[in-house]
Amino acid sequence: MSEIEPRYEFRIFGRCLGLAEQRLRAMASCESISESREIYLLGCEQVYDRNVKIRHGKLELKRLIERHESLERWRPDSQWAFPIARDSIRDTLWPDDLPEQAPALPAMLSKNDLLQFIAQFAVPSYRANVYKRRFRFTLPACRAELDQLLINGAALETLAVESEDPQAVLAVQSLLRIEDCENQSYPLALSRILGITPLPREEDYG
Repeated sequence: MSEIEPRYEFRIFGRCLGLAEQRLRAMASCESISESREIYLLGCEQVYDRNVKIRHGKLELKRLIERHESLERWRPDSQWAFPIARDSIRDTLWPDDLPEQAPALPAMLSKNDLLQFIAQFAVPSYRANVYKRRFRFTLPACRAELDQLLINGAALETLAVESEDPQAVLAVQSLLRIEDCENQSYPLALSRILGITPLPREEDYG
């Protein structure tokens, strides 16, 4: 894939982001709307430095490379079209080593091969089916998007601001009045939703 400059990102999730959405739409017009169905592959608890998903018939990987104040800097790392050589994704899904069952996998994996392996064996990976309707906005020196999501059928929203310039993201974050919200990447949010990772203040529940 062509080289893409890493971007600083700030993302929030919520059941309804009405006030933040109103402020965003007052700042810029929606430029485009798109829909997609994606499959996120999540690692074990507290592994949030890799964003791995299947989209448009390809396996995509982004890596977290830096934190700056409340922001995370992500770099698109790799993209593979199916079928994928088994050994080429060793460090992507199973960074320590492939599980003992891995030799049973074919040398070239189809999408179904990979998903069936994750579903059937005790590997440190989990699956989340995500439908997205994305509304994109362009602001001075940065981009923003509001996504309406169905995560394994459950409705949620997310709003993100991103740019190669961290100060541009921080400025828009302040204008949207979301600077006190927690920055949650997709891997972190999905891990919490699926119960892989404890919620903040989980001791308050039960």
